[in-house]
Amino acid sequence: MIGAVSVALLGAAGLVAWRVLGPAEVVTPARKPYPQPVIPAPGPIGVLVSAPLVLDDRIRVFATKRQVWADAPPNFKYERSALWSLRRWPAQLVGVVAVGGGNPVVVSSWSDGELVGTDARTGTIAWQVSAETFGDAYTGRRTGASTVYQPPGLFTTDSAVIVAGPGNVTAYDPATGARRWQVAAPGAADCRGVDLTSAQQYLVHDTCAGIVRRFDAATGTALPDLDGGVTAVEPVSCAVGHSRCQGARLTRPAGAEGRLLTGPDAEPSPPLAAPGAVLAGGIAATAPDPAAVTRLDGRDPHTGELRWTWQPPAADTTPPRLLAASGDRVLLLAPDHTLVSISAASGKELSRASLQLHYEPDTAYDLAQVHTSGRYLVLVRTIPGAPVTAPDDDYYLSPRPVLLAAS
Repeated sequence: MIGAVSVALLGAAGLVAWRVLGPAEVVTPARKPYPQPVIPAPGPIGVLVSAPLVLDDRIRVFATKRQVWADAPPNFKYERSALWSLRRWPAQLVGVVAVGGGNPVVVSSWSDGELVGTDARTGTIAWQVSAETFGDAYTGRRTGASTVYQPPGLFTTDSAVIVAGPGNVTAYDPATGARRWQVAAPGAADCRGVDLTSAQQYLVHDTCAGIVRRFDAATGTALPDLDGGVTAVEPVSCAVGHSRCQGARLTRPAGAEGRLLTGPDAEPSPPLAAPGAVLAGGIAATAPDPAAVTRLDGRDPHTGELRWTWQPPAADTTPPRLLAASGDRVLLLAPDHTLVSISAASGKELSRASLQLHYEPDTAYDLAQVHTSGRYLVLVRTIPGAPVTAPDDDYYLSPRPVLLAAS
């Protein structure tokens, strides 16, 4: 009798242990309607612990080791209670991308190879497939910034979510998770350099052959390579990370070369060859010194024809840096944390606002990541000169290192 009771107790304990420690997937769906878009006024909004991926001006998406979740509205000064959440265990979150529009979806990749599409409106799982793994651990640190802004091997285009694994490059329908196409990974693994997508292409640098291989994002069809001894590739003006980039800067033995990726081709773009050049509103913005802008030129990206020139006012004693392109504007950030927005169409100054919050100390900082989405701007701030290998407390500027602002 005692033996039977012992066996029963052990069995119950095992069942409890499995329920507690076994693989789990917890979905907490939204209990409120999908929020309306919020367009913020220029200036600082607040400071966050986690780095947000802003989707369609409606929600913010965040990442931690075993969870991806959203809150709203996107212009709130701190994180709020989750609008919806997906938590998985023991798998760890590797990367997150988001696709907006009529069927918005947040796609997360996990260390167990699962690729999960979450309906951004409801928080329910729209689809789930097994894909290649990109890593076995979360690398987002305290903020999750690299997980949402630089997800390894995970990209978006106008028509697909692309997974570039060690063996294959696979495109999935963002709404259903259906596989659109799959091709063998181009070149050997140790020859794969920077890869990126544009609206219509997937590109990868074959460092051994010195070429950039291109594929049609809708069909997977191979497109003509960019050859000629390419030694480095720099994505230009991407929506997030290396996704939906408007251009690329190639380094060859003869010098730099700009390529325009706004269509199905990779057209030469002389202005994009300039260091730090960005694309905004169909205009290439260049500066003689992107780190200290005393003159900003707007040029036709195809011909290089000068369209306009902007210069800082005489009262500005310290030149701003060329920070990023954001939709129809070019963003500059001065050492005193003043954000200047320049119209890409006319070169006129649209807004000028201090990003200094009254409840934060006025101190210098470096930037680990910069993210723009519509009018929203996210700066992940770090201690000046702090190495990437430093512990989080010695790397990030403060316990709330993520500055959320608007241009």
